[in-house]
Amino acid sequence: MKLNYYFLLPILFGVALLTSNCNSKNTAVDLKDFSIKDTANIYSFTIATSNQDSITITRNNEKRVWMIKEPHYRATKSSVDLIMETFYRIKIKQDVSKNAEKNVIKRLAVNHKRVDIFNQKNELIKTWYIGSPTPDHLGTFMLLKKDGKKGSRPYIMHKPGVYGSLDIRFFTDWTSWRSPQIFHYPNSYDIQSVKVSYNDFDHESFSIKRKNEVIILSNQNDSTIENFDTIQLKHYLTHYNNICYNKIMFVNQHDKDSLFALEPFIEIELHNTSNEKTKVDFWRIKDENSTTGWDKEYGLIRVNGNNELLRAQYFNWDILFKPLSFFSTDIIK
Repeated sequence: MKLNYYFLLPILFGVALLTSNCNSKNTAVDLKDFSIKDTANIYSFTIATSNQDSITITRNNEKRVWMIKEPHYRATKSSVDLIMETFYRIKIKQDVSKNAEKNVIKRLAVNHKRVDIFNQKNELIKTWYIGSPTPDHLGTFMLLKKDGKKGSRPYIMHKPGVYGSLDIRFFTDWTSWRSPQIFHYPNSYDIQSVKVSYNDFDHESFSIKRKNEVIILSNQNDSTIENFDTIQLKHYLTHYNNICYNKIMFVNQHDKDSLFALEPFIEIELHNTSNEKTKVDFWRIKDENSTTGWDKEYGLIRVNGNNELLRAQYFNWDILFKPLSFFSTDIIK
């Protein structure tokens, strides 16, 4: 009979833990300094479960932006900040009693999350073994490994002022880690140009360009509009601060190809000052029960011509759908 290696991993881990726990007093290492005060030195961390699921979040890149290693997407800042805060603020709530130590280690062996934390040189700083919450859910059983040595004792850990288990912060689903932001320009001066194309009413299409300190508005023929509201136009660019997708649509390839073959309702193309382009195709969703014939809440988008289909919410996107006439009465048709 063929042995299942992955089935044996939790058992082997448990044996290793029990062995280290039963070492002589001369070799046993009681590690309890879980926290990392210099979080600026953390450049990546890997979360792995006892079920062999894993994910790596890293900022070892030119722009020092937190990214999911595979697939290569930007990570959600709030989730990374929460992990960094946990690394910094975690503390021992109380010791595990001697009578309970072996049982806690056995449970850690069967069900745990391993968190490896690395510096800029990809050197391992610390490893956390995160187990189940305590019965009152006010603490989490954890074990520490540092400098190649595994702690001989587990501890009940918590983050002061926070109620609940810490293990739920460390998840491996990349779709939950992925940042939903499509456009993120808190400083609108980082935007070099924007082109908005309305395929159903082309005369309302427009483009905005920055040339030094001058802002230029043009129509669909790239003819410059002389009379426009400069304040409204500059304010419009600030709307690209935080535009996000709502949901990843996991549909079959045939349905995606059928949609991608259709002309989008709106196309938005943005170039930033680093000459990076973001191109979004936006399709409306048919809804026979709607008075307009279209879904009033959601649309579908494709970014940079890739093979991924995303859902967008009008509540977030509608602010970008301004016609040329919104800015100017001097429209050249």
